[in-house]
Amino acid sequence: MEVAIANFKKAKEWNPELELNPETKAKQLAGPAKVEQGEQLAKQGEITKALSLYKEAQQLDPNLEINANYWHEICWFGSLHGYAAEVIDACEKAVAKASKNVLFYKIKARFKQSRGLARALTGDTAGAISDFQAIVDWTGNDKWKAERQKWIDELRAGKNPFTEEVLKVYLRRKGGNRQ
Repeated sequence: MEVAIANFKKAKEWNPELELNPETKAKQLAGPAKVEQGEQLAKQGEITKALSLYKEAQQLDPNLEINANYWHEICWFGSLHGYAAEVIDACEKAVAKASKNVLFYKIKARFKQSRGLARALTGDTAGAISDFQAIVDWTGNDKWKAERQKWIDELRAGKNPFTEEVLKVYLRRKGGNRQ
C-alpha cells in the first residue's frame, strides 16, 4: 500500500489539480483486494484469515460495500470447514444484502441455504428449517427440492443431516451443490 500512496503522491505532483487524497485512494483500492483475497482463503478453508481480511478491508475503507456474494462465500465455506459459529454473521449479511439488491434478490434462496447450513450446525434447527423451506418453495429442480425436504424432515425428527461425511462430499464438489 505504501507504493500506491507514493504513486498517488507523484501523480498529484504532476497534476496539482488532481483532487484526491493519496492515503485515502490507496485504502479504497486495497479494501476490495483484501476482500478478494479473503474469498480465496475461505474457499481453501482458511476461515479465520478470511474473516480477518474482510475486517481489515472494512477498516481501511469504512464506506466499502462488501456485496452479498462475498458474504455468502465465507458463510458457505466457513460452515463446510467447521466454522459455522464464526461465520453466522456473514450468513446474515449475505441474506440481508441480497434482499436489498435486485441482482441478488432472485438467488437469495441460495444464500438462505448457506445460512440454513450454518444454523443447523450451530443448533438453530427452527432457523435452518425455515431457510431450507425457502429453497423448497423457490427451486424448480426436483432433485434439489427433494434433498432439501429430506434435510427438513431429518431436522424435524431431531437428526443431523450434516455429518462430517456429508460436509466432505460438498467440499469435494468444489464448494458444494449451491444452486
